[in-house]
Amino acid sequence: MIDYQHQQHPHQPYAPQPQYAHPYQQPYQPQPYPQPPVVPEPVGDARRMLSAVIDGAITVFAGFGLAHQLADDKTVGVFWGYVAAGFFGVSFVHHVLGAVIFRTTVGKFLLVTRVVREADAGRPRFWQSVRRWLLGLTWLPLQPLWSLFGAEGELYEDACGLRNVRSKDLR
Repeated sequence: MIDYQHQQHPHQPYAPQPQYAHPYQQPYQPQPYPQPPVVPEPVGDARRMLSAVIDGAITVFAGFGLAHQLADDKTVGVFWGYVAAGFFGVSFVHHVLGAVIFRTTVGKFLLVTRVVREADAGRPRFWQSVRRWLLGLTWLPLQPLWSLFGAEGELYEDACGLRNVRSKDLR
């Protein structure tokens, strides 16, 4: 059986071919530059300070509670050692691991803010969060000293490449 449908006709020996065009003869079409990611604006100072107060209160109360549980009938010096260890341990877990894993702490969560990288609004990296935690531990106690010497206590600007933003701005 002959399939006449797929047979070529004598007046059309080849299928139509597109015209060959040299690649440099095509019209120039500029490629768009990659746009940097949109990073939301940082939250206001009031929201930032209130979340720091909430986080600080949680850290202090949890540190004292942990020390009270661990050093129930120990001497006063051992108790204060446990208080210091509990304070720094709870503070590290709360501020560093909370920021890395959940992008927030309890105080920031209550105020509907998140911690993001300034460069691309991504999740904070571990060492960025550690540097931020250490900077916060040194910055807060030194603020009264700066005010005694008459230095204008500039508001804390994050030098670690992280920023607090509103949660709704990340969507």
